[in-house]
Formats: sequence, structure tokens, C-alpha cells
Amino acid sequence: MFPHTTAFVVSLFVALAAPAAQPPSSAVPRFEPTPCPATVEPGERIDCGLLVVPENRNKAGSRLIQLPVMRLRSRAEHPAADPVFYMPGGPGVSATAHLRSGKRNPLLDERDLVVMEPRGGRMARPALECPEINALKGDIAAGRLRGQKALDALAKAAGRCRATLIASGVDLDGYTTAATADDLEDLRKLLGYAQWNLQGLSYSTRLMLTVLRRHPSGVRSVVLDSVLPPEVNFDEVSATNLQRVLDLVFNGCAVDRECGAAYPDLRQRFAQLVATAERKPLPLKLKESMTGGRPVEVRGAQVVEALYSALHRVDLIPLVPRIISRAAAGDYTELTPLVEDNQGPSTMSWGLRLSVWCSEELPFEDPARVVAQRSPSLGLGGVDEGTASAETCRAWNVATVPAVENEPVKSDVPALVFAGEFDPDTPPDWGRQLLESMPHARYVELRGHSHGASFNPCGAQLTLAFLRDPGAPLPLDCVLGLRGADFGQSASVPPRN
Repeated sequence: MFPHTTAFVVSLFVALAAPAAQPPSSAVPRFEPTPCPATVEPGERIDCGLLVVPENRNKAGSRLIQLPVMRLRSRAEHPAADPVFYMPGGPGVSATAHLRSGKRNPLLDERDLVVMEPRGGRMARPALECPEINALKGDIAAGRLRGQKALDALAKAAGRCRATLIASGVDLDGYTTAATADDLEDLRKLLGYAQWNLQGLSYSTRLMLTVLRRHPSGVRSVVLDSVLPPEVNFDEVSATNLQRVLDLVFNGCAVDRECGAAYPDLRQRFAQLVATAERKPLPLKLKESMTGGRPVEVRGAQVVEALYSALHRVDLIPLVPRIISRAAAGDYTELTPLVEDNQGPSTMSWGLRLSVWCSEELPFEDPARVVAQRSPSLGLGGVDEGTASAETCRAWNVATVPAVENEPVKSDVPALVFAGEFDPDTPPDWGRQLLESMPHARYVELRGHSHGASFNPCGAQLTLAFLRDPGAPLPLDCVLGLRGADFGQSASVPPRN
């Protein structure tokens, strides 16, 4: 993954009008200009509207849904004709709920940026929200709900949420990656762009690859960060991906002179820490403001989840050896805020997340391998990094997508592929393997970085250069200059507050 006022009305009829007459208002698909949300910062040049499309594109007469769209205008005097369309990760993450301003986005120096709420997202109508699942995820994060009881509770909550959504008229089979890819193509045409550039993070790289499979002519180039290709079976290796990065930390510390001398038995200290927490919850003193005043049992899974969170932060990766070792010795000073940050309910739109995952990911996975990823024998406290269990997907009960949606995408469209060395979610090899089926793809791995590897000055520099000329050599000096994680920092004494 990547990583995070006063309303004004901008009419898009003039700005987006094509020379031909506008289609009637009853046409589908259609774009309806609307005022921007009141939360947009004053003075921003942002156009807003709704994409209106069928809920289930495979059923005649399907009801219509509304997807919010925001177009951030470029600061350039003469913007490039081909904008960037961006979508964050997920599935289940809102693309527009927190979008306030484009002032700090370097892409707007040269191009417009278009963002659309995915079908079923929090700001879409309908929104596929499952509040009970969000709350249960908070209980799991706090250790109040564990193991099979957690799986059973999530499956039952999924069944209840499904019943509620269906009773409201929702057709859950309409919420797939392919359907969202078709939404993007409709939007491109309605906004009058001959081509545009796609930028996706984490799950949305799969979305962009699906657009390449279904609608390649409308894509000038694609930027993919932390790739989740359609052919990988994520839940079969969800814990293995995390273990890969922990091994990088253990080995990186061992070969660093200072870190290796300070923590010669880091791997053993990690195992000791997890085992200790499994026997008896660690006595961390957590702030009530972070826990909502509810009890938290810091067991092995909570320790591993805290370290998992740290592995997403470039500034904390070099300090993970120290965090582990001090916690193993009973000093929880640095572990505590990481555990605190993981508390609270999930913010995902779980109805959307389950509709996508249970139709196009879990049906193609090996159930035994998925279950094995939750085993305490892995030494990760039984942590569950998977997206949805077989029990939950049975309760959700959506149709399986065609098998082609689980196959590699072949494309000649120029692509820039970013990966982070320490990404615990989507390993670099998943991005690298695109080179086999995309001859015009270029792969860039950033040492010392994690999920969302391109969201920094170096990544922005490469992205801008690529968008100017997708076939030109990339300015790789900033990449080649990356030292990576300096685990020697873990041997230093942290400053006192």
C-alpha cells in the first residue's frame, strides 16, 4: 500500500462540454455536476460531480448508483491534455472522504488530477457499510476477541450486514473490480479525455491492471505502487509476507556492526516477546483516549500488529530491533504508542471489501493454505493478516467472477512500477513479475521504504518524469543514492521526553 469551509459551486457544463450536444439528463451513464463538499479548502480549483451508472452492469434494468467525482485543476498555465486518475488502496477505502486540497500534490504542477469514489465506498450512494464488522475489528485489535470466536463473530456479522443491505435494495454482485474499471472508462469518456494516465496504490493497482485488460485504448500510461496483481493469492501468504520483512530486519541488524553487537540474539528476543505476551497479556499502560476506556489485552497478535504498523514507516523501520529488544526486557516505552495507534474500530467500508474479496480473491485460493497463515505455530501470535475468511465469504454469498479476473494482465501500455523493500503487504516480487507480461513496464524498488514507496520526493520526481515522457530514461540518481534502513540507529539511546 501507500499510505494522510465554505462550499463553492463550479459548473462543469462549460468546462467539460464537448462540441456535440449534451446527452439528455436521463442518459446512462452520465455525469452530473454538483457543488463540492463544504470541507474543501477555500480557494481550491476543484470541480465536483456525480457519475451515474448501473449498479449491476450485467443485469438489464439494474437500478442506478451515484459515485462522487473530484477534478483538481492543474496549477500550470497550459496543463497537459492527459490528466492523472488516482485511486487509493482497499478495497473499502474512500477516495474522496478526506480530500480537501491539492496544494501539496506535485502532479498538479503539470496536469489535472481526477479522483472518483469507488462504487460502494463511504461517499457513494449506496455506501456498503457494515458498522458491526467495523466494531468487531476494533475488539480483535484490542485482544478482546480472538481465534475461532473472532472468525465466527465476523461471519455472523457479515450475514446480518448482507441481509440489511439486500433489504435496502442493494445488489451485492454488482460490486467488483471489473465493474469499477468500467466506471472509470465511462468517466473518462464523459469528461472528454482521449486518454489519461492511471495511478494506483495497493489494491488499486489491481483495479488499474483491470482497466488495462478491459479498456487499454483510453490509457496513455500507468503508475503502479505496491502491486497486488490479480493472479496472486494474497490470503495464502498474508502472514508469510510479514515474516519476510521481519527476517529482513533480523538479518539487517545482524550484519550491521552496531546493531548486531547491541542485539546479537534479536530473532530469539522477538520469539520470547511474542511467547511472553501469549502466556499473559503485557502490562502496557495505554491512554484511555486511545482505547475509549475499554480494556485491551496485549497478547502476541497485538505485539505483532504493532510491529507490522512500524514496518510501514520509514522513520521507524531502523528502530524495530530496539523496540523488540526493550519490550522483551520489560521496557514497553516504544511499543506502547504503536499498540495505541492500532486501537479503535475499522474505518473500511466492509460491504464493498467483502463483495470484491469474496467474489474474486477467496474463490481462487487454497483453503488449507489460508488457514495455515493464522496458525500460532508461525510464531506470530496467531495474527490474522488475511482479508476475509472462508466462513465470512460463505455468509456474504456473492457470485464468483470469471476465471480471467484471476489471470495475469498482458499490456503494451507504458508502466512505472514502484516497490518498497520492507513492504509487509505486497512484496517487491509481485511488482517485479509484471515485467513478464508488460514489456514496456519499468520496475523501481526503493531501499529502506515500505508500502506506498513512491509517496516521497524521490518517487514524485520519477513519477513526474515518467508522465512527461513514458518512454524516456528515468532520473534514477535519487534511487541509487538510497542507503536503506540504518539499523545502527537502534543501538543509539533514544531522547528522553
